[in-house]
Amino acid sequence: MHADRPRRIAITGSAGVGKTTLVHALSLRLGLPVVPEETRELITRTGKRLEELPMPERANVLRELWSTRRVREADRREGFVADNCVADFAAYALQHGCSELFPDFSQTPALVAHYDAVFVLPWGALPYERDGVRGDSPMDELRYQLVLESLLRRSIPASRLHFIPDSCTSLEERVRFCEETLGRSPDKERGGFVTLVGAGPGDPGLLTVRAKALLQQAEVVAYDALIPPAVLAEIGPQAERILVGHRNQGATQAGYRLHPAVLEQARAGRHVVRLKQGDPFIFGRGGEEAEELLEAGIPYEVVPGVSSALGAAAYAGIPLTHREHASDVSFVTGHDIEGPRSHTCWEKLGAAGGTLVLFMATRKLEANLARLVECGRSPQTPAAYIASATTPEQVVLVGTLETLAAQVRERNALGPPALVVVGDVVRLRERLAWFERRAHGSGT
Repeated sequence: MHADRPRRIAITGSAGVGKTTLVHALSLRLGLPVVPEETRELITRTGKRLEELPMPERANVLRELWSTRRVREADRREGFVADNCVADFAAYALQHGCSELFPDFSQTPALVAHYDAVFVLPWGALPYERDGVRGDSPMDELRYQLVLESLLRRSIPASRLHFIPDSCTSLEERVRFCEETLGRSPDKERGGFVTLVGAGPGDPGLLTVRAKALLQQAEVVAYDALIPPAVLAEIGPQAERILVGHRNQGATQAGYRLHPAVLEQARAGRHVVRLKQGDPFIFGRGGEEAEELLEAGIPYEVVPGVSSALGAAAYAGIPLTHREHASDVSFVTGHDIEGPRSHTCWEKLGAAGGTLVLFMATRKLEANLARLVECGRSPQTPAAYIASATTPEQVVLVGTLETLAAQVRERNALGPPALVVVGDVVRLRERLAWFERRAHGSGT
């Protein structure tokens, strides 16, 4: 395989062997686009499998799918990871009795030769699940597997044909086998990669699809101290976990922007998911960590998360905007840099009439509420304190700028993670508190 040209990789095998899952995981690891499986697309679109089509329609459809695949692979000049390979179409024709209607399949050996590597997944290593797309008979799939393997052995050099061992049943084991076979030294060739991932406000159901997939595939997950156990439970068993968050101190006080362990793991060539509460770029110091990765020459990406402000407000029954109460909302940190370096204009916030959300509001709760009053907000402005938002431990206290701090002290509810919502929208909390009603078995 030439290291200086785009890689063309195919993953193949019968239905039910975990092919599509491996394709997407390997494409993510290698940074290559996916060429999807055309037969799966056909079944999803029409609800019919090839064997359910009459002859010669079966051969015509197969010819169209084969042509589509050839165009797709030709268009991926940057390389690709393909879900099955062109040899599969010849195997389909033999399996479904229409090979004589499509003699062009004789070109298969020449076409298969353009792959840099073909990985064949073993039949029977995983439980066979009938999902409406796969055939009903596992034995039919075994017959297909044997036909396919025979075609591949005749069409592609042994140096480029790789059979994934039966013992490799987990996704991480299969990805690692492919990487090692491709000659990718994690330390020397891949380098490191960091993904800054938003974990959302706390409810694991609010993780994005991308975030959940990354947690299941990552080699290392470096997570904040405030990430709840239910979210950490989504991390795959193969991942090394590193607690890197620090409570009650900023990055400056800690002496770094990005935790040294993240840099160390990335420099060792590993894929590190830096899991951050809420959204990385909304008071999550994601921008500072991205700057340090850039300066260190480590590639990275950012996966947004549901902001804690959005999650807390929704689960507390407080709409941040409402046509009758507020048409604007401001996000402010509750422990902004003091003095002339502060980026928060409290005078403007005090004079404004919209909704205000104070992140990280516990340490300076009383001082911040008093500052808003000093800068012009009425002491009677409604305010809500929301702790452990979106989790079963969620606490919501409603008062005013004048009374809220005392209420929090009396309930002994002061402690991260928490934020404060200020404004007339808080008045809607009593009517719209759906989360608590559901928890108590009341839908009204």
